[in-house]
Amino acid sequence: MSQFTLITGDIVSYDSNQVATINATGEIKINRFAEPLFIPDSAKAAIELGRLDDNLFNLKKLLRSGYADPCPTTRVLIETTHPLPDIEGLLIKRRFSIIDFCSAEIEKSHSKAVLDTLLKLEYVQQIQLDEVMQLQPPVQFSKQ
Repeated sequence: MSQFTLITGDIVSYDSNQVATINATGEIKINRFAEPLFIPDSAKAAIELGRLDDNLFNLKKLLRSGYADPCPTTRVLIETTHPLPDIEGLLIKRRFSIIDFCSAEIEKSHSKAVLDTLLKLEYVQQIQLDEVMQLQPPVQFSKQ
C-alpha cells in the first residue's frame, strides 16, 4: 500500500484500486477513466468552483508521478494573474511569462496551510497537479 499526504493535509493509502483513509474525511469517487479519486470534504467547494483541479486527488496519477509518501513535496501549477507572496512551505520554481502560470512545489508538512493561503488570494485562479510521467525502460526480450 502506498500512502499519500494530499494537498489538503489529508492522508490516505492506495493499492490495487483500494483506497483507505488514514487521517482524512471525504469521499472516494471514480472518474470516467476508472481512476480513483479521494475528494476531501475541505476541498469540495474549491473543486466545484474550478479553483482546484481534481487530478490533485487522483491517486493513480499521484502514484505514477512519484508523489507517494515519503516524497516531501507535491509539484503544482498555479494559475495566477499576480506574483505570489512568500508563503512558508511554497517554493516557486518558475514563473511563465507568456501564460499566467507558475510551477511550484508544496512541502507536504505545510500543505494545508499553503493551500488555505493560496485559496484566500483572489488572483489565484486554479491549482493543478504538475503531473510527472515516469518513463519505463523498454522491455528487453531475450533470444532463445
